[in-house]
Amino acid sequence: MSGSLRTRSATAMTVSGLLMAQQVAGKASRDAIFLSQFPIANLPAMVTVAAIASVAASIVGSRILVRSGPQRVLRLSFALSSALQLAEWLLLGWSARLAACAIYLHTVAFGAVLISGFWSLLTESFDSRSAKESFGRINGMGTLGGFCGGLLAERVAAWFGVRDVLLLLAALHLGCAVLTWRVAPFAGRHPHERVHETSPIDAVQRYPFLLTLAGLVVLASSGAALLDFVFKAQATHTIGHGAPLLRFFSVYYTATSLLTFLAQTFLARPFVKGAGLAATAATLPVSIGLGSLAGVLLPGFPAVGGIRAIEILVRGSLYRTAYELFYTPIPPGEKRAVKSLIDVGADRAGDAVGSAGVSLMLVLAPGHPGAILGLACGFSAVALFLAARLRRGYVCALEKSLVQRAVALDPAMVEDSTTRSVLMQSVQMGLPQFVEEAPGPRRRDQPEAVVSSGDRFLRQAAELRSGDSERAIRAAGELGPADWALAPLVIDLLAWDEAMPAARNVLTRMGPKITGMLVDALLDNGRDFVIRRRLPRVMAHLPSARSVDGLLAALEDQRFEVRFYAGRALSLLLKEHPDLTPAPERIWAEVNRELSRQRPQWNSPRLLDSRGPQEKAWFFDEEMLDRADRNLEHLFTLLAFVLPVEAVRIAFRALHTDDVQLKETAFEYLETATPPGTRELLLPRLEADARSRLSTAGANGALENLLASTGLVNDKLDLKPRKMEAPR
Repeated sequence: MSGSLRTRSATAMTVSGLLMAQQVAGKASRDAIFLSQFPIANLPAMVTVAAIASVAASIVGSRILVRSGPQRVLRLSFALSSALQLAEWLLLGWSARLAACAIYLHTVAFGAVLISGFWSLLTESFDSRSAKESFGRINGMGTLGGFCGGLLAERVAAWFGVRDVLLLLAALHLGCAVLTWRVAPFAGRHPHERVHETSPIDAVQRYPFLLTLAGLVVLASSGAALLDFVFKAQATHTIGHGAPLLRFFSVYYTATSLLTFLAQTFLARPFVKGAGLAATAATLPVSIGLGSLAGVLLPGFPAVGGIRAIEILVRGSLYRTAYELFYTPIPPGEKRAVKSLIDVGADRAGDAVGSAGVSLMLVLAPGHPGAILGLACGFSAVALFLAARLRRGYVCALEKSLVQRAVALDPAMVEDSTTRSVLMQSVQMGLPQFVEEAPGPRRRDQPEAVVSSGDRFLRQAAELRSGDSERAIRAAGELGPADWALAPLVIDLLAWDEAMPAARNVLTRMGPKITGMLVDALLDNGRDFVIRRRLPRVMAHLPSARSVDGLLAALEDQRFEVRFYAGRALSLLLKEHPDLTPAPERIWAEVNRELSRQRPQWNSPRLLDSRGPQEKAWFFDEEMLDRADRNLEHLFTLLAFVLPVEAVRIAFRALHTDDVQLKETAFEYLETATPPGTRELLLPRLEADARSRLSTAGANGALENLLASTGLVNDKLDLKPRKMEAPR
């Protein structure tokens, strides 16, 4: 983690602690003051009015955020909130009932907008991957702040009275205003990137999963509101009003904050990493649904209090972490336009729906809290269905984020790959070429094969096996599809550099009839390795299920070059004939097998057949050409069979750049889009490769690592200079 990132993270943790301390203390004082002035039957109406005010505040707040950005707006909003709480402190001494309504509206509407704005600033200040590292700590510090805020509220109420808790709230928001300016937006953003103004409708059209996320927020909040009403009604009935009720709420929220802090510290990060964002977000509707069902079966204040505590714990730890991470790949313009509406508007709309449900149940089943809890179960079931649909939307958002950030990416930006290319040229100029020597023309003293028979088949076979390059090439040029029986002899010519182009052409002309011969030769480990590594270039032009099966089987070969060209050939074949695409499970199995190979094999790529710029189709990314890491190129070729090609190609290019945000977004995309089994193998390998790239940038070790990575120095390679005989 860089110094600037650590500074932003530490400041964000402090602000989060102060903000949540104010939030918990504010909730305790809000509930205690309101329920001391009004009967519990008035609470649904107050919740509905506060929800309407929150929706209005979220609409206004989103437009202001789009125009001015979250940093400036937050500073002013925290200062304004502090001033309003001082005014409410004065009002409480003059008109308690009016002040109770003002405090409730302020805490619900304005407080929610501030929390949403703070997290909007954070999602702009951290990329997707670093957010996973930092948000858990930031959220944990906020939970710890909530714990301290509850304790402070309880002690201030006991020592000075309920009214003076408002002074504590004003001081906490003032501290947030002072520190917010240090949480700067992400420093790695390119200067040419501008935050454009957009509307919520446009944002939802570009990122449809936001609508699903909003639906989840509405339904989860509705269920929580129903559960909260039952809890507060029984708390008021059991404990009474005034200072005792405030002290109870303070202790209760303090205890739940402590539990939430523990869950956030020890559970949230590994849970998100292992289960994924969608499954983590689904924990909230699951906890509400199961808790409400338990409340129906086990009525009573202690049970309802425990169920409500579990909902608060899950919401503040697992759900909050996953929910905020959903916004990280969304561009700032769209994020500012819609986030406040979902955070506050959708949440408060859920409160309003829940309050309407409470009012309906009080009419239909008065005195039966089980009916209210049963309705909460229904809301949570629908919310769980929506949560299951979020993963695909998040992956699509990451894909768009990759494309948008890399759309103007110039290959010249790939500094580390360019450096490697320059070093490679230096090596080639300064070291002898240890490559397999291709068969040459027949020696003059070699006896010439003589065929007296006039049979065309025997004459052509003799020419192909003559050992004379000119005669073999001329004979190959005369062959057509009807001469497929001579294919085994033509296959042997692939080992001969001079005859190889003509041999490839005639094998392609012979068509699907020889596919079986090609597959047998490709998979025959006893066959000349030169032939086996060149066969995939022929099979790429012979589309059939058997070709696909043969190329897939070649992906298991021990020789890297055979696997590499089999993968590229399969990519070209499936691009033209997508109907032949194999089952995704089979491709993922090949990806896992490639990732599971021993590290020495991974570090020893060798491509003895050069690929020129005129053969761009044989590169995974034609912009990178021979500057890319061969192992990564092969691995990403396989990934592109099961993931969107454009996103995978940009992720591949990102790993060869110094653009930190693009690289971290690529890591996050690959981590999210791959199955768990692949993810566990892929991420450590890519991270180790990234560390290796940094180490190879060292002065003395760069050349040696380059030689090892290109296979020019490897004791296990069979690259001794040798003279090959012409095919017989």
